[in-house]
Amino acid sequence: MPPLTGPAGTAERLLLCIHYGIDWQTGWVSNYRATYWEQLLPDRVITATYRVGTLRRWWRDVATELGSHPRNAAERAELEHLLRADPTPVLEILRAETEALLLRTRITTDAVRDARPTAPGARP
Repeated sequence: MPPLTGPAGTAERLLLCIHYGIDWQTGWVSNYRATYWEQLLPDRVITATYRVGTLRRWWRDVATELGSHPRNAAERAELEHLLRADPTPVLEILRAETEALLLRTRITTDAVRDARPTAPGARP
């Protein structure tokens, strides 16, 4: 699936950064996997778009609530670049197209997970 471009592409990448930055082993979100994609994440994403006017503040609100942090230098650099985008169109897309963006995010994360090699002795 080709990545989106423009403000939609920025929104998509921000959602991927949020998702991959969550501590899935010990973070509180790991206890809510059953409602993460349909309730927890969309609620946090949309609510933050109404509370803030910049991408930096949007990121701070959502990342703080979900306990998300970039995992490495490359992700920190990408995030810093994404946060420099014009906030209004990105926030509007995050607000109006949340479900479609999260569907793409989920498809991407499923594909990445499925492409990982299986550890010896692990169950498929």
